[in-house]
Amino acid sequence: MDKLKAKTIRVLFASSEAEPFYKIGGLGDYSGSLPNALAALSMNNGLKIDIRVVLPLHDPSTIDAFSLSEEFSISFDSRSGTVTGTIYSTLYNGITYYFIRQIKPKSLSTNVYDSSNNTNAFKFAFFSTACIKMLSHLDWQPDILHANDWHSALMIHQINHLQIMGDSGKIIRTVLAIHNMPFMGYGSEKILQDFMINPTSTDSIPEWAQHLPLPMGIASADKIVAVSPTYAEELKTHYFAYGLENYFIENSEKLTGIINGIDTKQWDPSTDKLILQNYSLNSIRQKNKNKFALLNDLGLDTNTDRPLLIVISRLENQKGIDLLLDALTSITHLNWNAIILGSGHHGYEHAFQALEREQPNKIRAFIEYNATLARKLYSSGDMILMPSLYEPCGLSQMIAMRYGCVPIAHAVGGLKDSIITKPERKRTGFLFDNPTTSDFITCIETALNIYQNKDQWKTIQMNGMKTDLSWSRSARKYAVIYNELLSK
Repeated sequence: MDKLKAKTIRVLFASSEAEPFYKIGGLGDYSGSLPNALAALSMNNGLKIDIRVVLPLHDPSTIDAFSLSEEFSISFDSRSGTVTGTIYSTLYNGITYYFIRQIKPKSLSTNVYDSSNNTNAFKFAFFSTACIKMLSHLDWQPDILHANDWHSALMIHQINHLQIMGDSGKIIRTVLAIHNMPFMGYGSEKILQDFMINPTSTDSIPEWAQHLPLPMGIASADKIVAVSPTYAEELKTHYFAYGLENYFIENSEKLTGIINGIDTKQWDPSTDKLILQNYSLNSIRQKNKNKFALLNDLGLDTNTDRPLLIVISRLENQKGIDLLLDALTSITHLNWNAIILGSGHHGYEHAFQALEREQPNKIRAFIEYNATLARKLYSSGDMILMPSLYEPCGLSQMIAMRYGCVPIAHAVGGLKDSIITKPERKRTGFLFDNPTTSDFITCIETALNIYQNKDQWKTIQMNGMKTDLSWSRSARKYAVIYNELLSK
């Protein structure tokens, strides 16, 4: 409380997606939850956060679906002609949301992200530029701009370049959250030239990156927040920073990490309406009813003493799918069942389908996105496998722990920060250090051995379920950063 002085801080939160309006991945969860947690924080201590959110209007059907009101039009010049847009707004859960719709010179796909780099570059360069224009029409001005990933990083660059003033009469201070470093906005160079947006000129950013939105935002941001403390440290290495590691090393004072949370009301096994049997810390053995029913439905052995391994993941290289396939193939002689849910690379999809055919008494593979089935898996599974090669934060391990499903994961990013392995009495999961099949298998075997001790396993489950995974702690840390930036 000592760092939270009694005052109001106005924050404009910019993102490419936010639940419930648009959600593709973890950024949608983050942007749908953190603003609510920050707004709630203002009611519980001396610091008030007046937060508003701005999003692209990806799909015109959003206007009717969420009763958006048209506010005003904006326009700006580009080398290829005048670009125009319309600003809409709505009040949702007590928070004002702005939506920016591009009108001319061309209409874009209604998808949040397009397969074309050029289409994405135009959409988000327009979004960033239009957002800056929008500020001049509002009777509300932010003290802080909180941008996320490359899609809104250009706003930070432009605020810094144009020296845009906030409500306090000072230049708007900026925070850039990094969720996924590899995506820097490739293909934006020509669009930025057309929009007359100058590249960053700092020598600390390599020349190849000076025309890319994410590095431009990184160079201009007052504070950079990686979505976990370990990911912040990983960004100082080439493997995770993709050539920008020297910048993070030289500017380590403005880099920090704050782990994400989950919506603990949405993810609650005691109230979840999509699972067969609700349960809580005091009735965790009721979880076995979900396990029995699911195994029975899928034609697998219904012996609930047999451990059930689950996988809920995009089937992409980043998620360590090669490790997963190798490990499952190598431990078929052990006693377990496994259910895989996910979609992605066709080669991986076919590999899991082949694995099910080879092991029909042990494995089921669902090649799809299925939110209802995912909840059934969390509420039935004993262990969730997450061998990600990199994982800036990760949410599945947190949801799993909330449901008493123990994570087995590679010790990277937010997986390392959210899963406790020592001391043993506080263990919430299992981690392996090296991304090799042998280390992953050893970790799985350790978990399978401990699983045989029901009391010890129950303690691990309960430790995970008791862990504070809510957004409230994370929100407080962001509020401290906002306050510190304005105090300088």
